[in-house]
Amino acid sequence: MKIHDWRTRSETGENRLWRARKHGGHWEFMSRMQRSEEGWTNHEKMEINELKTFREVLFNKYQRRRIPWEDIVKIDAMIEDAETASKDEH
Repeated sequence: MKIHDWRTRSETGENRLWRARKHGGHWEFMSRMQRSEEGWTNHEKMEINELKTFREVLFNKYQRRRIPWEDIVKIDAMIEDAETASKDEH
């Protein structure tokens, strides 16, 4: 199982900690606010912006030869699916 962590800043200025786990070819995403939340919140659906941020994190790891290219391809497909779904909703 591979685990990837990264941070984003929320609208209130607090850091949101993100964690993605890959197990059996399936990605699981969790997050929590750094100071105000103790437990992790699971995310079944990710926002497109968060997926793009995660892709940047993975691509940086790929450049350092820490992950396979297939992980990048999988995230690209997830981003494309999310963009298609958001277009269908409008």
